[in-house]
Amino acid sequence: MKLWRRSEPIPLKCDIKNSYSRNLLLRFVVGSTTIAVSIAAYCTYLAARNLALADLQQSAFQQVQRGVDEIEEWLHVRKVEVQTLANTATVRTLDWSVADPYLQAEVKRINEFFFFQIVTPDGSFSNTQVGRSTKNIKDRDFFQKAIAGQSNISDPFISRSTGIPLIAIATPIYGNSQANGSPIGVFHGNVKVDRINKVVNSLRYGNNSYAFALNSQGQAIVHPNAALMSTLEKPAPSLLKIADRNLNAIAQQMVNKQQGIQLLEIDGTKKYVAYIPLQEANWSLALVIPRENIESRLQFLDLIALIVAGLTVTMITVLWRVQAFEQAQLKKSQTAAETANLAKSEFLANMSHELRTPLNGILGCAQILLRSQGLPEKEQYHVNIIEQCGSHLLTLINDILDLSKIEARKLELHPQDVHFPSFLQGIAEIAQIRAEQKGILFVYETVNELPTAVHIDVKRLRQVLLNLLGNAIKFTDEGQVRFKIQAIAQLDSHGQTQKYFIHCSIEDTGIGIAPAELSKIFLPFEQVGEKKRQTEGTGLGLAITRQLVQMMGSDIHVKSQVGEGSTFWFELEMPAASEWVQSAMAASTKQIIGFEDSPRTILMVDDRWENRTVITNLLQPLGFDVVEANNGQEGLAKAIAIKPDLVITDLLMPEMDGFELIHSLRHTPEIQDIKIIVSSASVFEADQNRSLQAGGNDFLSKPVQVDELLNQLEQHLNLTWIYQQSQSERQVTNKLATVNIPSDSLIPPSPEVLGELITLAEKGNFNAILKWADQLEASEPNLANFANQLRQLARQFDEDILISFLNQNEVETR
Repeated sequence: MKLWRRSEPIPLKCDIKNSYSRNLLLRFVVGSTTIAVSIAAYCTYLAARNLALADLQQSAFQQVQRGVDEIEEWLHVRKVEVQTLANTATVRTLDWSVADPYLQAEVKRINEFFFFQIVTPDGSFSNTQVGRSTKNIKDRDFFQKAIAGQSNISDPFISRSTGIPLIAIATPIYGNSQANGSPIGVFHGNVKVDRINKVVNSLRYGNNSYAFALNSQGQAIVHPNAALMSTLEKPAPSLLKIADRNLNAIAQQMVNKQQGIQLLEIDGTKKYVAYIPLQEANWSLALVIPRENIESRLQFLDLIALIVAGLTVTMITVLWRVQAFEQAQLKKSQTAAETANLAKSEFLANMSHELRTPLNGILGCAQILLRSQGLPEKEQYHVNIIEQCGSHLLTLINDILDLSKIEARKLELHPQDVHFPSFLQGIAEIAQIRAEQKGILFVYETVNELPTAVHIDVKRLRQVLLNLLGNAIKFTDEGQVRFKIQAIAQLDSHGQTQKYFIHCSIEDTGIGIAPAELSKIFLPFEQVGEKKRQTEGTGLGLAITRQLVQMMGSDIHVKSQVGEGSTFWFELEMPAASEWVQSAMAASTKQIIGFEDSPRTILMVDDRWENRTVITNLLQPLGFDVVEANNGQEGLAKAIAIKPDLVITDLLMPEMDGFELIHSLRHTPEIQDIKIIVSSASVFEADQNRSLQAGGNDFLSKPVQVDELLNQLEQHLNLTWIYQQSQSERQVTNKLATVNIPSDSLIPPSPEVLGELITLAEKGNFNAILKWADQLEASEPNLANFANQLRQLARQFDEDILISFLNQNEVETR
């Protein structure tokens, strides 16, 4: 009995020792892996930091390039204008009495030149500022080059006729339109240095950065230090001869037409200097940037390195504490060991939050960087290593600490008015792109007419639809995905639409879901199907999607059969939004109701009528003439025919897509300078960059946001908006409008014309009414008083007063 009693604890003790040995080996493996992964992550951090620094330097260099390109383009256009004028018969006469009126008009028309000047071979000249001058410019370098047959752009000089610092853009004048023989004179347009100053001074890269421009002698054309600004008559010290050796070296490279970016010590501090030469003029442009302005942007990567180091220390500390904890428990009995294991589990569970939070931050930031389309391939490789290392650490921690699943977050809905057909079309276009990339068919089907506008949380509904469509496409390798929408209107007691019941279904021919797994698909972190497909997600998508639909007052239903596919559907109740255009335009304090100057023509190119209708309904009430085209081929033909002021085009279209259309517009001489806005549901950065590189002036994402559209039109068409008058403003306007021309002196036009004017007034098309007023006054002088009164009322933008005036005259003509 004694032997039996003595031998009884031995198996338990051996089990505890064996368990301890296994745990010790496990901790050794985990600790070694943690250290190895951390070392790899640190090496990757150093490589990624160097690449990121190079990318930031390139960004600063591109800032200088932007200034160079802007100056180059401006000088090139001015140079072409001077050469064009020099080649006119009027200028070739060298007769100032003939050329003066013509050049005076050109100064006003172009509005970029201070004056134009004609110079005879002996150096005497006449210009649009002083007329004929008794002074002589034969010694000017730009004159000597031009009389020798070379068009050129001068360094800044002080004009002998005006005393103002100017830049001359000079070109030879030949006796005929061909550049044969010797020049008979010189023609040049003089511009103020202010434009160059403005561009150079606009270049910034953070606080305390500044830009400057040098001429071929190393003298400053533009510099924040006015004492360094140089002209021919008042030369300033050349940077080639100043005491600062580093700045002197940079100036020498700029004079030698080199480009680059260097970190140097200037004025006692480390600064980056980026410099690029110009081609049109013998100048060079530089941007001086404090070192911290660039390197402070690397704090994100430094933070990642700090977090990784902290995690490594924390992990090793946790493992050491666990090991010490188990060593103490080894000496206790089975009950004490079980109690210790329970205490350990509770301790590790509490530690999980401290470990997982920073690690998830690393993974999230790494994934954001990996999704960046502009990230270089080498940098993507190193960031991918960070992401893989972080994922490995997270797996180890989850296995050791036995983490629980996180709960779904609480969300709030923020409904707003939206144009429903174009919203759904945007969703369908995104799904279409994903389906084409996978090589399957995508079908978008509307069972009946959709409501024009509804009141719904656009962001959350888009999230729901894109998640369901994305899952359908992911689990479908062949066949099709069908997106079907059905709307049922519910009328109120007055027969007006009050709300809609929208039935949405997504049907696929994918792998299907087994009946036993249907109950799991909406649980957080639960994934069903093939293992290789589970790695593409987190298992939260359907859980969040269902929660969003439930918050909207419905639920998601599903039916599926393995090998044949699945169908997800839900129904939502959506209030109607009849004033979606007005509510969208009322974002500012005053509502836009038109614009000054003559009407502008907009060409809308899109194969979907919903998208064209949005633009037409938004812009026509404001006075725009909107012309629609169904595809790129039709759009190109209409653009050539009507020469619109601006084109809005989709990207994905039959016959000719948006990229081909932009290319054709830019290579058609008569319309190559037309403004182009690309509007697409594909908001990926790569598509935006590609459309702008193809020749687009701007990008407008779908669904179209009214404020963004109007802002782009204002920018590219130089519009001045007319806003709705407030009540107090209307009262003042109405009082002024009461001082009318006596009715017996007004001769109204024919009843047909009055009827047309009333129709335009009811539509609020004031620009068209102003056109009618001009036509009436020009065609029939006896209608001048009526046309003048009509013009005054139209400019008040008050429909009621205008319609009342027209109705009164219509009664008098009967």
